[in-house]
Amino acid sequence: MPHPVAKSFDQAAELISNDSARQGNCLRFAAGEEIVYAGDIHGHWQNLAKIIAFADLDSHRRRRLLLQEIVHGSLTDKGDDPSVDVLLRAARLKLSHPEQVFFLVGNHDIAEITGNEITKDGAGSCKAFAAGLERAFGPDAAEVRSAVYKMLRSQPLTARCENRMLLSHSLPSPNRMGMIDWEILGRPYRDEDFRRGGSVYEWTWGRGYAPEQLTELAERLDVDQFLLGHKHIETGHEVPCPNVIILASNHSHGAVMVIDAGRKIPDEDLPKHVRPIVAL
Repeated sequence: MPHPVAKSFDQAAELISNDSARQGNCLRFAAGEEIVYAGDIHGHWQNLAKIIAFADLDSHRRRRLLLQEIVHGSLTDKGDDPSVDVLLRAARLKLSHPEQVFFLVGNHDIAEITGNEITKDGAGSCKAFAAGLERAFGPDAAEVRSAVYKMLRSQPLTARCENRMLLSHSLPSPNRMGMIDWEILGRPYRDEDFRRGGSVYEWTWGRGYAPEQLTELAERLDVDQFLLGHKHIETGHEVPCPNVIILASNHSHGAVMVIDAGRKIPDEDLPKHVRPIVAL
């Protein structure tokens, strides 16, 4: 029989792959759906618990919780990363609320999928995560790891709202836009998409957005604004360009954003929709 934790990750992966809101590798949200968007979680179970409590999905059936980059958090005193526990909580939330909980793929997820190590605070994130799996599941760690990877790989790349806002972990770096196969949002993932130079890799690793690039992306993707993660921001959010807002949800000053998927938000009002997690 499959390990019950592996089964939960497998089932979550199937739901994510077959979300009714999903078209290719893009989720679509319509007017009347309220989006609670979290930045990177990185194993911060207290913040995730507060976000889940705030979302109160049972009482708000039109509310949608969008999570990203849950793995690779703080290490224990033994040097392992227990963030699989936080990912499991998110997976089980997907199982209990399949039409309300959604995920976006991030660069740390890709590191796990490909084994391409990321060094964080002087330690290898993938190595520490593997140690956390071994510590938690012993001889069943390989089975659980395989199911975790299946869930991480199943996640879509972007979401878009009827208000012409694109939600994504990141955007391609300006000097690497030419590496993107723009059909990636509509076709199945391929193994090469997750490797350096591949479309998913470049999309989720991008930094240093430029105004001209954002104009090109907005026209190409037929959107007006971008809501992103992929950055440690001490204040919880940042507006690097008028139509871009970035959130972080993995520390004591982390934040989420709450938006109506059908209501256009003026650029200058984007920060007004940010809510500090500590105040939820």
